[in-house]
Amino acid sequence: MSDEYILDDVIETFSDEDTLLSDIQNNPVKWLLSLAIIVPGMAYTMANEPSYASAMTTWGLSDNLDWILAIFVTGQLFIAPLSCYLLARTGNVAPGLFIAMGGSAILVANPLEIAEFSEAIGWPFAIFCVALSVPMLIVLKSKKKLLDPGKERLVWCTLLSTAILVYTIAAIVPSSGVALADFSCEDDTGSLLSEVDVLSGASDACTALTYRYAPILGMVGAIGWAWPKGKKIIDDLSDDFLDGLKD
Repeated sequence: MSDEYILDDVIETFSDEDTLLSDIQNNPVKWLLSLAIIVPGMAYTMANEPSYASAMTTWGLSDNLDWILAIFVTGQLFIAPLSCYLLARTGNVAPGLFIAMGGSAILVANPLEIAEFSEAIGWPFAIFCVALSVPMLIVLKSKKKLLDPGKERLVWCTLLSTAILVYTIAAIVPSSGVALADFSCEDDTGSLLSEVDVLSGASDACTALTYRYAPILGMVGAIGWAWPKGKKIIDDLSDDFLDGLKD
C-alpha cells in the first residue's frame, strides 16, 4: 500500500466523527485550549497578509497588538512541541496531536520568520530547533504508555511522525542551511538569505548547502528509533517530502 493511501486512511480514522466528538466531549477545556492556540495562526496564514501589523489592521484591531500574532505564529516553534508533550503527559493525546500538527503547519506556511531568526542568531539556532523537536520524539517513544495496541495507535503514531517531519522542514532545515552558510560559505548569511528560498534555506551560491536536507534523514532515523514498526511508512513519507522540496 502506498503512503498516499496510508495517510488517507489515517486521516479518515483520526477525523472519525464519533471518535473525535467523544474525545471533545470528554475533554472540552483541553480542546478549547488547543483551538485557541492554533486558530489565530491559521487565520493569519489564510489571510495572506504581508505582516502581523497589517493583519491586525485588516481585522479592525490595533497594529500595536501584532505581538499577539507573533506568539501564535512564530511562537509555534515552542508551543507545538511543548504543548504536545505536556498534554500527552496528562493523557490528552488527541489535543496534543492536534497542536503538533497545526503548529507545524503554521510554521511551514510562514517560513520568513524562521529565516530571520536563523539570520539573527546563526548556527546555534539550528541546535536549538533540534532540541525543541525532542519533546515530540519522547511522546512518540511513549506510545505504549499512552494508547492501547491497534488501529488507533497506528493512526496517532503516523500523524505525530508526520507532524515531526513537517516541523523539521519548517524549522530545522532552514536553520541548518544558515548554519552551513556560517561555516562553509564565503557569503555572509544576510546576503545569502536574500538569494534563497527561505523555506528550504537553498542557494546555488554555496555547494555546502546541498546538505541542508540531511536533518530530514536524521529525523527519519530518530522517528524509526521512537517507532520501529513505522519505519517503512516514515521512509516513504520522507521520500515524498524530499521530492516535493526539490521540485
